Amino acid sequence: MIEKENKKTTSKKLTDAICKSLRRLDKRYYKSGDYPGLEFWVLTSGKKTWYYRYRTKNKNFQQRKRLGNYPVVGVVEAIKRAKVEADKIFKGEDPKEQIKSDLLKMQLGDAIRKYYQEELTTINQYRPSTIKGIKATFGPWIFRNTYEKDILLRTERVEDLQYKKLTSITPKMFKNLYQICGSRSPITANRLQEYLRKFWNDYIKADDNPFILDKKYKHSENVYLDFLDHIELPRVMKILVRIDERSGRLNNNYYKDNFLNPVSCLLLAFMLTTGRRPEEARSLTWGQFTPGGSARIDLIKTKTSKKNQKTRFNLGDDATNILNLISVDRLNNPESSFYYPIDDIRNKYIFPSKDYGRKLSNGKCKTPHVIDPGKTWASILSMSGVDRHMKLHSTRHTFATNFYRVTKDIKALADALGTTEAQALKYAKLVGETVVAGINKIKFFNDEKPVLKQVN
Repeated sequence: MIEKENKKTTSKKLTDAICKSLRRLDKRYYKSGDYPGLEFWVLTSGKKTWYYRYRTKNKNFQQRKRLGNYPVVGVVEAIKRAKVEADKIFKGEDPKEQIKSDLLKMQLGDAIRKYYQEELTTINQYRPSTIKGIKATFGPWIFRNTYEKDILLRTERVEDLQYKKLTSITPKMFKNLYQICGSRSPITANRLQEYLRKFWNDYIKADDNPFILDKKYKHSENVYLDFLDHIELPRVMKILVRIDERSGRLNNNYYKDNFLNPVSCLLLAFMLTTGRRPEEARSLTWGQFTPGGSARIDLIKTKTSKKNQKTRFNLGDDATNILNLISVDRLNNPESSFYYPIDDIRNKYIFPSKDYGRKLSNGKCKTPHVIDPGKTWASILSMSGVDRHMKLHSTRHTFATNFYRVTKDIKALADALGTTEAQALKYAKLVGETVVAGINKIKFFNDEKPVLKQVN
């Protein structure tokens, strides 16, 4: 019996058509290319990039080298680049060590620009606000890209680090820049140090990081500690959530008469009753809310979800009631600010934006949910008699402090916030009566009445 020869398949794993058709998902993923070790990654941002996976003799784990972004680097070019890297490895060269050597020969300014392109917006998936903050800090203080005369005069007193090779930058050079920056803004100086330290550790990955400072040389920062106490909180909540006693629904006339946006008001009330960050609460969809006896919300990600993987949070009765109030209005009350037609994208969001699609001063609004309830927050504080300025993030501080005040359970607080217990302790600031109660528990005197000696 003649055995049939197994025909090798000539079909390709990846073509340009396949690469174009791959869509981004909630998690980044890759498809294997048509050369051993070649991978085509699709990131959560939608960007697509090629990597070559390899192993060297002196390391026990596999490594990856970035070959370029698609479609600048197409399928054929990616295969060519993978073959070049494979040939280097066969000759005993480590591509990453070569990259490190080449980077160290670069000037700081060029290395940071390369970092922007290859690392900052692709691999580590930094938040847009973080990327914006890094560029806003490096712009004036590294690249001297500013029209502010005060900054330009200050930077003239120190060496221009952007034109210095990485190998020639010393801790003393950076310390001088740090002090000059700190003389204008201590907080900006601290950010500059942290961003440069991270740039070196994450991208350059070489020893002797020149951007590390001893703690004693760093500027101290005042931590924002303000919150609504147990007397102020009910007053604020009463203004935020106003119900018509006859219908049991939101009293729309109340919000109109007081020039308040009911969507922003209930968003603030939800943040106060859950401790959720503004960016977590404002973009919630109805698909993330599970009603019932154990009501909860499921977030896509949080600021700390990479560390503790917690994205599911149970809701208390007050938070659930707020969402139920919105749910009643959004479906059958055309006069409500929460009501939108079924085919309107805003219908899927719990806190929809009335400005979506409108032309604003900074362009057309493209966000279907509320972005910044800050103006409403300021109005509410004024109406409730809270005269001091409070940041929007104080809603989270308020939840944490009052939660800890009534429970004294730091583990439960950490679970409710989705943070570590150490971080929860920072949020749970001890209010005055708690401190006094602790002091009063100390027995400074025994039960015996002190005997006073008579003085002649």
